[in-house]
Amino acid sequence: MPFEIKDWKKLDCSLNLEIAALSDRERFSREINDTFGEGGGLNANYQTVEAIAVVANMLGTTHGLVYGVDFIFKTGGLNQISFDFRNKEVRDLAGRAFH
Repeated sequence: MPFEIKDWKKLDCSLNLEIAALSDRERFSREINDTFGEGGGLNANYQTVEAIAVVANMLGTTHGLVYGVDFIFKTGGLNQISFDFRNKEVRDLAGRAFH
């Protein structure tokens, strides 16, 4: 089932986080650009990807939340990443971890 169609998805269960507060990595890999050229579609915004990994790891190791069960990555942009949570209680738990 696509993550956008989770049966537990409810209104007001999203959390937005600032990317720069989670990662100081460069947005694009100079090493990959130097070695392979521009990198095309595989040259993702590394700072955003790392921020997502930090959130997933922290929520899993610190709070026992499981990606795809308790939360999912929703979208990224404008220096923020957004996650959807299965309910408000889980969203609030995650929010306390990052604020």
